[in-house]
This record gives sequence, C-alpha cells and structure tokens, in this order.
Amino acid sequence: MTAILSKKDRKFFGRDKHNRKRLTKEDIEIVAALEALKNDIDFLNNCFDHTTDAVLVDSLVYEIKAANLKYQYYLNMCKEKGIVHGAIPAR
Repeated sequence: MTAILSKKDRKFFGRDKHNRKRLTKEDIEIVAALEALKNDIDFLNNCFDHTTDAVLVDSLVYEIKAANLKYQYYLNMCKEKGIVHGAIPAR
C-alpha cells in the first residue's frame, strides 16, 4: 500500500523527541495505511449518510466497523513503534 502523504500528514506522524531515529519504509507505509483508511472511513460514512436501502445500510455498518478496527490496529502499531506527531520530513 503506497499512498502519497500530504504535507499536513507528514508533519503529523514521526518519532518522538526521545527517539530521533529516521522513519523506516515500514513506518511510512503504516502512516500511509492510516491515511488510506481515514479516506475510506470518510467515504463509507458519506455513503451511509446518503443511502436509504436497508440492505446497503446494513452492509455499510459492517464495512465502517471493519475499517475502524483496521484504523485502530494501525494506530496501535504507531504507538508500539513510537511513531508520533511531528517528524516525517517534507519532501
């Protein structure tokens, strides 16, 4: 999963100030996955807000729940690896 991070997102994620290591490719991929999942969640919520079909509503509820769980998984990975706000260098 390779997504280009916006300047805002690059500033948001990085390593904490006590652990000034450079971000690895894996770290950047984790952050990119978070960005992609956030976009997916926003899209799914928008679809949910604009649908009236009961079957679609049910399916969107499950998709939103799954996307939120994945997002939480990647946030926990960031916490474990020490990836925090503020240190992805601008390109």
